[in-house]
Formats: sequence, C-alpha cells, structure tokens
Amino acid sequence: MQKILNSREQQLRDYFGIAKTVNLLSPNAIIPEETDKITEHLRRFNIEWHVIPSEEAVPFDADYIARMYPMCGKDFTRATSHQSSCQQALNIGHHRHQGLILGVESTQKPNYLPHGRHFYGSEYGHDWTLDPIAGFIGEAGFTNGTRFAHDYASLRSLMRLINEDWRSHALMPMGYRVTICPPAVFNLIGNVFHREWSHTQSLELGAYRDEFGNANAFAVGCNAANDFSYVHHVETNSDWTYLGFRLVLVPDWL
Repeated sequence: MQKILNSREQQLRDYFGIAKTVNLLSPNAIIPEETDKITEHLRRFNIEWHVIPSEEAVPFDADYIARMYPMCGKDFTRATSHQSSCQQALNIGHHRHQGLILGVESTQKPNYLPHGRHFYGSEYGHDWTLDPIAGFIGEAGFTNGTRFAHDYASLRSLMRLINEDWRSHALMPMGYRVTICPPAVFNLIGNVFHREWSHTQSLELGAYRDEFGNANAFAVGCNAANDFSYVHHVETNSDWTYLGFRLVLVPDWL
C-alpha cells in the first residue's frame, strides 16, 4: 500500500506544485492496516486509498476554487438566511478530511437510462453485475436495484448493512467506517485521478456528517468533460431519484 500511496502523493504534488518539504498528512492521520484478505476485498469493491492533502499543503481558498470549480454556478458563493453557501459548506466539510487517508470507490458512474435502469460499473450502465455493491443494494430495499431511486432512510440502511458485514468479517481496516463520498473529495479525486467520471452526465450524492450525526447533502457532478464543478445543496427529504453515489472509507471519528 505504501508504494501506491507514495505514487498518488507524488501525483498530488505534481498537480498542485507542492514542495517535498510540505507534509500532506496531518499528525492525526490513521495509516490503514491491511491484511491480504482486506486488500483483496477492497480491490473487488474498487476502493482506492488516497491522501487528502493537508490544509497547509492545499488550502481551500480562492485559488483552489478557481482551479477545481472553474464552471461553478452563480449561486456557489450565495448564502441565505437559513443556509450557508456551497463554498462555505464545502470549506468547512473538506477541512475535516484534509491531511487524512481515505478509501475512495472508483467504480465508473453511468449515464442515465430510461426508467432508472442505469447501473454503476460502466459508462453506459447496462449490466447490473458490474456494480460491486449490487447485493447490498437489493438487501437494503432500493426500489429498482440500482444506486438511484433511493432516499435518506434507504441509504442509512445500506451504510449500516455494509459496515456491519465488513466489520463482522474483518474486511476493512480497524478505525474506519463506510459512508457516502464527500463532495469536495469527489471533486479532488475526479480532477486529479479519475477524469473518466466526467464523461457521463449523471449526478451523484455527496454528503458530510455534522457534529450531530446529520447529513449535509449535495448533488455533485460535471458541467463538461474534464470538469467537476457542479455542486448544489439538496435537502434530506428531497427527491434523490437521479442521484447516484459512491462509497468512501473514513476514520470512525469523522
């Protein structure tokens, strides 16, 4: 794993022009400890370990926004009386992950197909067997067996099922849990490592968990090929029919 992390760290340094003297990891970063069993399991689920650069290395500032969100909407910086702007929310949420090592799912997101029958695992989304979490989705009671047509309750059920299964069978490193990929992490990993995610027009759900354990949810995606600028608030009681999602492993305390 260390060799892979070193290679990805170098890609980040090259992309952002980070000097070798600047630490990418924070002192409280958990180094995932994998057995051969865990490594093979996470590989089947397309989980990749990535360093989220520390605030010292890559601050979430105006330069970052200009580079990573060049086509963001006109309301990206607009706050209301009851809600912070997307920029403010992402800044606060992303800060919690900076300097940490996360396991990000790289499964290809599909384009939309008629009647919601689009499956993760390929660009066109025809084949359900290519989605590594298809079995869990069925058990969680999703209405059409895909990563779409879900809601807050069904997603909570899915995360509970996956965490219980992986923990009981020792299939992920100690100190980690599975959740929905945060919006700024989707943007970062997409921009630097997985530009192919931008080749489909479908949107994904991105979320942070606040200090009370509630989801702060966003619709994230791309406005063009090789762009990851689309991000908008969504409410937990909204219709999430057209939002897919990807998994991420984060430290338990997040």
